[in-house]
Amino acid sequence: MCRDLNENISGFDPDVYRFYCRALEGAGFSAPFSPDDLDRIREAEISGHVANFDPYDFKEMIDIDIGSGDGHSIPVRLYIPESAARSDESVPVLLYFHGGGFIMGSIEDHDPLCARLADELGAIVAAVEYRLAPEYPFPACIEDAVSAAEWVYSNIREYGGDPDRMMAGGDSSGANISAALALLAGEGKAPRLSYLILFYGIFGCIDIKGSESGMLYGNGRYVLPLDAMSKMMELYIPDDADENDIRLYPGKAADLSCMPPSIIVTAEFDPLRDDGEEFARRLEESGCDVRLIRMDGMMHGFMVYWQKFRRACQLIRHIGIVVSPKI
Repeated sequence: MCRDLNENISGFDPDVYRFYCRALEGAGFSAPFSPDDLDRIREAEISGHVANFDPYDFKEMIDIDIGSGDGHSIPVRLYIPESAARSDESVPVLLYFHGGGFIMGSIEDHDPLCARLADELGAIVAAVEYRLAPEYPFPACIEDAVSAAEWVYSNIREYGGDPDRMMAGGDSSGANISAALALLAGEGKAPRLSYLILFYGIFGCIDIKGSESGMLYGNGRYVLPLDAMSKMMELYIPDDADENDIRLYPGKAADLSCMPPSIIVTAEFDPLRDDGEEFARRLEESGCDVRLIRMDGMMHGFMVYWQKFRRACQLIRHIGIVVSPKI
């Protein structure tokens, strides 16, 4: 297992500190909420992110609705890089699943990130608007992930993509969905994946509340409070769900040897850090090709603001350099 991009930073990355200074000085991020608050929270999540985006010129985006096994539609946005238009050969494709604690988030508030990944990877990015809890609890989002993978495998050639070089990736809850999809692919229940790109996900390897990172950074002053995370998971997981279901917590799988090569990114000041790093360790022990990158000085969710954080922008470029030759 390889670690890289770690700088010896004492405390917060300067860009992160400037961006989150109000919260770090006591405003905090923890706010109790109930299902009645969801519309407000979802709107605030999108508007809060979009308000901090800079213009990003991306030439070709295509919004489509794909069908699912039970008849509902799944919105997907295709980001087709210029390299695909210039080349006579097909390019790889990355299925991307946004974060948001399984209850919020959207294509819109991950738009510049997906566009930049398409440019750096030289790949078509297919951003998936999966169903959200509590209206659609587990396993709805996993079912949508499988449907999206099946659609891409069958249709992406007409957009210049190579279905045999299909990756999956996501941030936070989206990283969980991507890992679950990879396990299902390993069991022959979804199209094969050639690579995983996972940003600060939840994998169920450890008890986050009892972990060092959970106790240090789950108090509400580091973007992701544990009380809010617990509420999200309560809304996402039905009472009758099996907590050992690998689609729910991929890190609990007894056998991870089927997993594709992976990049796992964690953030130093993130309560999920230790869970992500334990997942990387278990992948390595299973004989998988895994590269762990801990981003010192960063907090949960930093990738969405790559335009604000110099080292997040560097990370995307680094991922392109590492992944592109392998796919």
